Amino acid sequence: MCPLITFVTIELPFVSLVNRVRDRMDDDRLIDMEGFGQRLRDAIFPEKPTAFANRIGVNQPTLFKYLKPPPNFSPSLEIIARIAKGAGCSIDYLATGRGDAPQVDDEVVKIPRYDVALAAGAGSWNERKRKLDDIPFTRAFLLNRLFRTSTKGLAVVTAKGDSMERTIMDGALVLIDEDDRSLVDGVMAFVLDGEARIKRFRKTIHGVQILSDNPAYPPELVENSDLDRIQVIGRAKWVGQLV
Repeated sequence: MCPLITFVTIELPFVSLVNRVRDRMDDDRLIDMEGFGQRLRDAIFPEKPTAFANRIGVNQPTLFKYLKPPPNFSPSLEIIARIAKGAGCSIDYLATGRGDAPQVDDEVVKIPRYDVALAAGAGSWNERKRKLDDIPFTRAFLLNRLFRTSTKGLAVVTAKGDSMERTIMDGALVLIDEDDRSLVDGVMAFVLDGEARIKRFRKTIHGVQILSDNPAYPPELVENSDLDRIQVIGRAKWVGQLV
């Protein structure tokens, strides 16, 4: 009598990940590629993308396509699963923004504080900014409150003047993102006619309206033809002050 042969299928963990992606996402339209690149950068930080690609067995040009997806990019479910496994986050988070984000520890990072004579009202912008000290933040704070994983482009300055009270008090510490310089609505640090200020921008059809939160200061308008007078330093992201 011939022995009975039983075929057993063993599903490897990685194959299981791929199958889970296919089960949850029937087509790539369900993958949020607009936010995919930023979530991927968040997930692999602080590891360098090149080192991460080598570690997970994905060639570097492929990984960079996922970091900055080109138009009409069609992602590979297998690559998404491999990236999620290597980054230690859930597939749902990486592909859709839902699910378990990568764990962030409470490691302290330092953001430089500069003596730039930045005035919330009027004052001179010292282009040769001098570092005073470092202000500590936790990585968890940067990610959960500012949606940032890197300190690149961040600087802390001290506001002077009362034109932005009660939002920004005289002597407040203001965290500026110098990588965010778009002329859109919000509180911005900028130089206008040689004066450094922190004010609220509001785009209009005629130009940019510069507003103070303190009603004692009248609004200003920089017309579209004169927008080159504005040198944007960065967007105000956080304010620390005494109450």
